[in-house]
Amino acid sequence: MKPLEPKEHFVGLETCTWLYSGAETPVHKDGLKAVHEYLKVRGEGPVGRSRNAEIEQECKENIAELVHHQPENIAFLSNCSEAISMIAQSMDWKEGDNVVINNLEFPSGVLPWIRLKEIGVELRVVSHRNWEVSIDDILSRVDERTRMVITSHVSYLTGARIDYRKLYGYLKTTNTLLLLDVTQSLGAVSVDMNETDFIVCSSYKWLLSIHGMGILGVNPERTSAFFPKSIGWRSIKDMFSENRFESFDYCDDARRFELGFPSYATIYAMNYSSGLIRRIGVDRIESHILELGGQLIERLQALGYEVMTPVQPERRAGNICVSTLQGEEIAQRLLRDKVFVWGGDGRFRASVHLFNDTEDVSRLLHSLTDSYNFQK
Repeated sequence: MKPLEPKEHFVGLETCTWLYSGAETPVHKDGLKAVHEYLKVRGEGPVGRSRNAEIEQECKENIAELVHHQPENIAFLSNCSEAISMIAQSMDWKEGDNVVINNLEFPSGVLPWIRLKEIGVELRVVSHRNWEVSIDDILSRVDERTRMVITSHVSYLTGARIDYRKLYGYLKTTNTLLLLDVTQSLGAVSVDMNETDFIVCSSYKWLLSIHGMGILGVNPERTSAFFPKSIGWRSIKDMFSENRFESFDYCDDARRFELGFPSYATIYAMNYSSGLIRRIGVDRIESHILELGGQLIERLQALGYEVMTPVQPERRAGNICVSTLQGEEIAQRLLRDKVFVWGGDGRFRASVHLFNDTEDVSRLLHSLTDSYNFQK
């Protein structure tokens, strides 16, 4: 299999095998040019600010297209953790309310809800079964006092993909909101914001951008009356109103979650990379990732490795995870061969994206088998 986007278009891929996209992706050279454009327009004063606003709007349009929604329902925050915490802190909690999460979540999707225990909110943790979380198990913990269910679309830990559409189909009939973390899926597989109440996503993974941005998508169908507790000059309709020392009006759309200026360097880079993903097509990217990931799973299993990630294409995305207590050691040893994977949490993870090919898979397996003798 050949890459969908040539390796030479990315910074650094000529010297390594990058199977690290679940942590972060290499920078596209045209994305680097976009960052340089931002630095250049900083010298143009008000003209530069106008250009920043144009690029920000274009970027929101790109992200909205990728999640099948409207740009006014996309907000840009500092990072994904901030977005999750803002939602957690903004709800009108009452003692006895509960939140349902699962034990495959990344810490940013867990910590804000643990904090709520001090005000009497119960945290219900659903356990995985054979490295996957069952929709039925989640729903079995939902009752009339459940205010929020939070889950990742694709697990950072195991690579398993959850059927959030099925989950939301039930939750829509209740007062329970769904927060979907698409950090490990947006840019790799299809995401539909119409099938959740909130999405959150980081900028520097599958969207091929750089650090500095958290994406918050707010589906207004059930959240039109949801307002954040935090506030900044970007959150309100008129920061210079005549009565600005007495009152304010939140923006009606997702801008009400934005406090101040975002990272424009990130926006310029993400505007390019999200446009690239749109041009290539998520369907093509998903097909490429699933086929290449399937090859990797098959070859790892043939070598005797315990693959945590489901074999079925519809139940996974780009993260392929292998259970091993030597995960961190394996990642460090592979680094000597310039093969980048993530190791830790009782596994190592190889992530395949649009720039990867069959040769990358072969290099990983060669390093695992010929160079080192790891206990599986």
